[in-house]
Amino acid sequence: MGRLDDRVALVTGASGGIGMATMRRLAAEGAAVVGTDVVDESGEKLVAELSEGGARAVYQHCDVGSLDDVTAAVERAVSEFGRIDVLFNNAATSTGGYIPDLDPEGWDTSLRVMLTAAMYGMKAAIPHMAAQGGGSIVSTSSIYGVVASPGNAPYCTAKAGLINLTRTAAVEWGRKNIRVNAICPGVVETPMYDSVLGIGLKTHEEISAMHALGRTIRPEEIANLVLFLASDESSAITGQAIVVDGGLISDCNLTGVPPA
Repeated sequence: MGRLDDRVALVTGASGGIGMATMRRLAAEGAAVVGTDVVDESGEKLVAELSEGGARAVYQHCDVGSLDDVTAAVERAVSEFGRIDVLFNNAATSTGGYIPDLDPEGWDTSLRVMLTAAMYGMKAAIPHMAAQGGGSIVSTSSIYGVVASPGNAPYCTAKAGLINLTRTAAVEWGRKNIRVNAICPGVVETPMYDSVLGIGLKTHEEISAMHALGRTIRPEEIANLVLFLASDESSAITGQAIVVDGGLISDCNLTGVPPA
């Protein structure tokens, strides 16, 4: 028996990193999974792999910045598998620069993909969840939703807004047995992290040393938390923004005393 037997999960940003790891983890626990992305080749390859392994899995092209696309993805989950129990808002993008230099179009895209898209997902999924008796919505925020970084205003702003969208949805829909939570990952080993290393200001070793655990985070470790929040094991948890960062933002070492 899997922890998500007879449940249906939709994952945005399913073609890489956290999304791909989560698709595998939820399917391994018995969920039917609908993966969505704009990178179709990787998403279709993943779904074929899962299907060959016996999972119920389908892929849908979806630009999360489009309400029509997001609604169509939710409706695909319902038409294909009969319901939607888990929505994982995970798609992300990255742009930046100092605030006076920001490109307004890049700003709009960042907020649309990482904040407005989550609202679209909730808008489309909540009526189904309420009608069927409940569900779990999980969104990928970031430690940059609770702390700041120079040159990262679009990302930080979108991720901070996502945390309060999560809280608002949780208090609106808790009495319909719909739980809504956010995960705030730290430095996860994904293609987006590779782009950070590409800037060249810090090495992987230097970044790892900033963590209390002395290492960065694996996508599978975030997927484990998504699974927990999707399952009945987290039945009393809603409206939370849970940091998973290996102790990165816990450390403000002003004295220079080394760790044990």
